[in-house]
Amino acid sequence: MIGRARPSRAQFWRRGMPFLTASVLVVVVAAPAFAAQTITGVTAKAAAGQLTILLVTADKGPLQVKSFELPDPRRLVFDLSGAALAKEVPASLSATLPGIKQVRLGQFSADPAIARIVLNLTGEETPRWQVRRGEKAGETLIVIRAAGSVELGTPSLKREAGCVLLRLAGAGNLKRSVGVLDEPHRVYADLENASVEWYKADCDQAPLRAIRMGPQEPKDGQPVARVVLELREKQAHTVFADGTDLVIAVGPQPWALPLPDYAAAGRLKGKVIVVDPGHGGKDIGAPAVSSSPPSGPYEKNVVLELGQRLTALLKAEGASVTMTREDDTFVALQDRAAIANKLDADALVSIHCNSCERPNTLCGTSVYYDHPHSAQFAALVQSELIAALGTADKGVRNANFAVIRRTTGPGVLVETAFINYDEDRQRLLNPNAQERAARAIAQGLIEYLRGATKGPSE
Repeated sequence: MIGRARPSRAQFWRRGMPFLTASVLVVVVAAPAFAAQTITGVTAKAAAGQLTILLVTADKGPLQVKSFELPDPRRLVFDLSGAALAKEVPASLSATLPGIKQVRLGQFSADPAIARIVLNLTGEETPRWQVRRGEKAGETLIVIRAAGSVELGTPSLKREAGCVLLRLAGAGNLKRSVGVLDEPHRVYADLENASVEWYKADCDQAPLRAIRMGPQEPKDGQPVARVVLELREKQAHTVFADGTDLVIAVGPQPWALPLPDYAAAGRLKGKVIVVDPGHGGKDIGAPAVSSSPPSGPYEKNVVLELGQRLTALLKAEGASVTMTREDDTFVALQDRAAIANKLDADALVSIHCNSCERPNTLCGTSVYYDHPHSAQFAALVQSELIAALGTADKGVRNANFAVIRRTTGPGVLVETAFINYDEDRQRLLNPNAQERAARAIAQGLIEYLRGATKGPSE
């Protein structure tokens, strides 16, 4: 069970009412109607996907705030009833937020006294806002968050098959970056276009020690929230979407947990994809044991299974998919690239397993590219695989591999995991982990094609 959250001491943050859609609404205890309050200072700070406007009154009392929208052009208005702006208060504030192009201040009325803050809006959606009391007497905060961002609530915990699963409602479709940190051991996920208040809860469910959430620096003008699972000892992890929710699982072999049904959304309609399971036939690829003769399982068999799973997912998304081999057949390297070039494919994915000379010494996942136009493609696939499998992150690398060198369109070569490293091999042979790997590659490909134009860009 999650322990009680402790409020943050960070500047401007205190417990407050839930976020509310902008409408006509009065919040905060009103000041006496017979005396106008003088607002002596107004400042704004934009950070972590939100805009915080700090209002300071001379008499140290709270302000009455009413909000409404005006059309043509669209504006979000905050009226401060019973308040008067001091002469030194600026007429505009420089800090803005995506969807807000200007913040203006003025004295709307002297009798009755009404000070006004106007936000000129650029998008169709209305930003969300909240009024809070500041740390000092006489401070009132208007905290505004970008429209469309997901506000993360309190996570829930569940135990399954020896693992602890943390669930965040509404965060399943957010773009994410997952990693691990040491001293102490932690698993984290950075979620783009997500807003969150500072949060920490101690946890008595092993292997968890604590859960923390907080805002990060915005990315491309969008807020970023970080979720951290602090562990009592190092554990494997996997991160996946379950409907609209995000699940982070830690414990022994979380990648072996069953997955929710795949929800295809036709995101690859009209796309032509080539899936290349490496090796085949007389070319066994890397063996699990380099004996004489080599002992299986063999790379050629593992990657064929992964390729078949990936092909099924891509077809479900509406893509036209060609496999360079559909069974245990040998295909020359130049022929694999030629298939993609002949089809003028939107992307090629070549699937492999890694190995090293000394078993159980190297492990992890890496994705390779040759042409510069495929670097982002490789990065997206790598990020998804690390999140899905919890393998060691061996990074994105540029390499002169024949298949991706000879392919003129976007192409990557995936080294899913080390077949001669025991823990990696367990993942490679587990049906649920195979499905996680296939879904990760598919998601990376989808994200790449969303933002890519067909063909080389250099």
